[in-house]
Amino acid sequence: MNVKPMTWLLLALTMASYAVYIFLSSGSESVWSLISGIIIAVASLVMVWRFCRELKTNRQE
Repeated sequence: MNVKPMTWLLLALTMASYAVYIFLSSGSESVWSLISGIIIAVASLVMVWRFCRELKTNRQE
């Protein structure tokens, strides 16, 4: 199996855990923590999408 899809998955899981940490620790303190948590969560979803796309590409090869 190609290493590149696993890299996307690892990055997605890391970013998702950091977004959850932001929401749980300082979600109500500041608007900026909420905004950064949302941005990181969206970035994590994009990385999951890239992971799925890479898996599809590897299966077709």
